[in-house]
Amino acid sequence: MKPIEHKTDSITTGLHRMPWTQSDNGFTWLEPTRKCNMACEYCYQRNDHASEKPLEVIEKELKAMLRLRTCDTMLIAGGEPLTHPDIVKITKLVKSLGPKPVILTNGQALTPELVTKLKSAGVFGFVFHVDTHQGRPGWEEKTEKELNQLRQSLADMIYDAKGLICAFNTTILPETLHEVADIVKWTTDNLHKVSTNVLIPVRSAHPEDPWEYYAGSEKITIDQTPYVSKQCYRNLTALDICKEIWSVHPDYRFHSYLGGTILPDSPKWLFGTHIGSRKKLFGNLGPKSVELIQSVYHLVAGKFLSFPSPRINRKARLLFAFGLIDRSIRVAWKNRFLSLLRNPLTLFEKISLQNIIVMQPHDYLPNGEQDECDGCPNKTYWNGRLVSECRKEDYLLYGRPLATFRKKSC
Repeated sequence: MKPIEHKTDSITTGLHRMPWTQSDNGFTWLEPTRKCNMACEYCYQRNDHASEKPLEVIEKELKAMLRLRTCDTMLIAGGEPLTHPDIVKITKLVKSLGPKPVILTNGQALTPELVTKLKSAGVFGFVFHVDTHQGRPGWEEKTEKELNQLRQSLADMIYDAKGLICAFNTTILPETLHEVADIVKWTTDNLHKVSTNVLIPVRSAHPEDPWEYYAGSEKITIDQTPYVSKQCYRNLTALDICKEIWSVHPDYRFHSYLGGTILPDSPKWLFGTHIGSRKKLFGNLGPKSVELIQSVYHLVAGKFLSFPSPRINRKARLLFAFGLIDRSIRVAWKNRFLSLLRNPLTLFEKISLQNIIVMQPHDYLPNGEQDECDGCPNKTYWNGRLVSECRKEDYLLYGRPLATFRKKSC
């Protein structure tokens, strides 16, 4: 993994800094298994078929996490969580303890019948991981544009079940960067069905990277870890992804961010939300609106908001009142008003919200420091504590995060 050269620019200037912390966050990550039915070439986990946890262990870990961290949504992930035989019971357990159960899945094992069972158990919705480098049976060698057909079938399945959120995670590689526009266009065309798409630049390690790795005083070769990749990927940044989004929607604006643990202005997570109908986007939520929503929700519910329900998303017209404090909302209201003048029959069409999020993962700085996500949403349980999911293999293999030092030859 090549070092990231940090250049301060305006991408996070003026955005709302999400108030999420280690102990008070929108999300937490529950891992019932590390077994998976696919083999993504960039995956940072071992595909451990002996890692399936019994329900009583899952309940113990879940309760421990909720003692350590207040959260709105519990991501039931893995591995591939749908391979766990007790996935319906796990969902029901999460629901009974308070958080919104959302299943993070590749969707390979999902059927309408299973969706119905999970809905009865209290599932809040699904986040689907779909991209071109998963080795997905029947979809090998497909482009991201061709994979939109698969995304559509999954979105339609969840929409038909009614009342569940549907979101996507999409890993972006250098060779698929030019296809981000196709992904974004498909996402916004499905504004009434898809609540969120998270675009994630790939991160992996390669033996030719300029780092030496240590677990304490023990030197580790990167080949000993699941992070290593046969291919040396160019490090994409959040800004690379943003430029592709703007090529489709030049007026799209982000409202909030999470910075880095080393570089506070680093765009580790960029959150944006647009407002529109099935046929037209009117504008975006601005920083002031999101700050107010997060603050009021925390005051009323005692936690920070993650996913709003589809019912709330489809009542976005109520947010036009925030134009009193938010310039971005005033622009959206103006565009909506002009649209009504051109076609008054659109007065009663549904206005919805949709999020496009860019996540720049774990980065190595030129001096070897590791810049992670400050206020990381993807914390999970290990040995009585919370650790970042993307670094959990370090703890499982070595009991601590790996330290990096620049090779003397570099």
